Amino acid sequence: MIALFLAMQIAGAPAARPAPTFIVVRDGQTTTSVPVTINDGEAFVRADVLMKAMKGMLITGTNLHFTLALPRARLDLIDGIPFAKFDTLTVPLTRAPQVRGGQLYVPFQFVSELIPRYGGGYFYDVAQGELRTATPTAVSSTPARTTTAAPPPVNRGPTSTTTSAPPAAPVRTRAAPRPSPKVVVIDAGHGGPDRGMVGPIGSPTWFTEKDVTLSVAKKLATVLHARGFDVLMTRDTDTLIALSDRGRIANSNHGDVFISIHCNAPGSNNAKGARERGFETYFLAEAKTEDERRVQDMENESVKFETGANAPKGDPLNFIITDMAQNEHLRESSDLAQTIQQGLIDVHPGPNRGVQQANFAVLRGSYMPAVLIEIGFGSNLSEATYLSDQANQRALARNIAESVIAYLAHYDSRIGGAR
Repeated sequence: MIALFLAMQIAGAPAARPAPTFIVVRDGQTTTSVPVTINDGEAFVRADVLMKAMKGMLITGTNLHFTLALPRARLDLIDGIPFAKFDTLTVPLTRAPQVRGGQLYVPFQFVSELIPRYGGGYFYDVAQGELRTATPTAVSSTPARTTTAAPPPVNRGPTSTTTSAPPAAPVRTRAAPRPSPKVVVIDAGHGGPDRGMVGPIGSPTWFTEKDVTLSVAKKLATVLHARGFDVLMTRDTDTLIALSDRGRIANSNHGDVFISIHCNAPGSNNAKGARERGFETYFLAEAKTEDERRVQDMENESVKFETGANAPKGDPLNFIITDMAQNEHLRESSDLAQTIQQGLIDVHPGPNRGVQQANFAVLRGSYMPAVLIEIGFGSNLSEATYLSDQANQRALARNIAESVIAYLAHYDSRIGGAR
């Protein structure tokens, strides 16, 4: 699909001029020459050199993501993906950016066409091979008509022919509007026919993940409501919500953070697996370890319960757009996960398994800081007993809530309270 789309874009475009051997970047009186290199017959420009010339910065993210931070725009790219993201707009490239020798190279078209169009005030002069700041719009030479307000009459005493103005009415000022409450989206894992994991190992099954996650989620919502936050639950009954719909629910309700609650299970139902214990918090990124991939596959398996309109379509273009949008919140999600994980240490009896990362389907579509918490192993007899206790669930919910509140307060302090 992507190849066909790009072929149509290229076929419909007029023949391009040969790329110059270098680009002159002009910013006011400053000019810098940026070399243009040829690779497999295609022209590319080294991104870090270009950003330096444009007084910008190249930010290297995870999973081969890159951000070109210009003074008035941010442009996102992924190595090997022929698309660029400008704010919420995703634009096709004639060639994919490439990482060679540890350096990112962008196609010449990105510099000559896309930066002038979306980069915030740049113009590319084809004849001169020059990328420069756009000339500001000329101000009209016709002077604006001005009027001078007459001064108010002055009370000069009884001999004056003027009379004093009536006393001014008291000025009433309206208090600044209160910032709207933050919206915390709470996602109780699984539900309906999707029971999640069951346990414990080595005894008759009595622990069901979907019931425990819903119970903890409701208690977490109660704490946050009491602290003045708006709370949205993706489910508050025993029902099935498609993994892809959970993020859409959060986005459409303008959530500030997304918290998905789950229970863990080992990769095998033997005695060794029954001994696995502890808690861990995940954010969305490529799984790096075997255990992260195991948990990722276990939680993503819920998609098998989805049918018809709820089933993901597997559109590769949609995946790229979603991936770019989520990457914007990667660092914030990592910070949120670390704050929650640290907060659980004081209340959870199991070992601290740390902050992890994996490609969870439930987190992919939520365009906000988002985490998935594995609150313990329902497969372990002692932890299943702990997690099933109402008082322990309240303690977990309280500490998760306090961590979310602390994270949001820290976030607001960094951005000045703006939402």
